[in-house]
Amino acid sequence: MKTLSNPIYTNVPFVVTKATSNVNGFLLPNILFDQIKAIATYPLKEFYSNDTPQASDYKFKMHKNAFLNDRLTIQAQVINSNPDKLMVSIIVTKSKKTSKTEETISSALFDFPLVEKSVTNRQLAS
Repeated sequence: MKTLSNPIYTNVPFVVTKATSNVNGFLLPNILFDQIKAIATYPLKEFYSNDTPQASDYKFKMHKNAFLNDRLTIQAQVINSNPDKLMVSIIVTKSKKTSKTEETISSALFDFPLVEKSVTNRQLAS
């Protein structure tokens, strides 16, 4: 997989609350997915002159559970695999209490169609 020479990434904090968890305190995967889907567009804003298009394909995987009051970090990074699309890799991590390492809660990969940044009048006339 070919990556960009200057990686474009975004880190967004996310706290598991009562509104984002079930009665047992587990993070609801659909809530996390919706948040991840929105954050996947953040590092793409400079590639599109208008709104960021919808993802054409995605892969989403929950590795571990997150619990009420857990502080997560959602990391989004643009990676480039071919000239027709932009790919955004997402990793959701949580700091371990006993060590200074991070554990992966979830990961995702989104494909976005690569469109021209702007359209000139001459291109519209042809």
